[in-house]
Amino acid sequence: MIGEAIDVKEALRSFREDALFFNDNHSEFLRLYPDQWVAVYGKQVAGADADLGCLLDDLKACGYPLRSLVVRRVDAKAVKWLF
Repeated sequence: MIGEAIDVKEALRSFREDALFFNDNHSEFLRLYPDQWVAVYGKQVAGADADLGCLLDDLKACGYPLRSLVVRRVDAKAVKWLF
C-alpha cells in the first residue's frame, strides 16, 4: 500500500513537470506544431498530429503510457475559460 502511494505521488510529480514544460514551451510548439495535438512525456515531445485519434494510436503503438501523457491542442487562438 505504501509503495502504491509513492508511485502515485511520483506519477503526479512527473505529470506536473510535463504540464509545466508544455506551458513553458507553448510559443515554440505553436511555431513547430500549429493547429496540432501535441503529446509531452518526460519533458519531451512524444508526438504531434492534427488528428487526436491518429496521435493516440501512434503513441500507443510506440509503447507510451497514455494515462501519463500531457496532450493538448496547440492553437493560436486564446482560450477563455468561463467559471
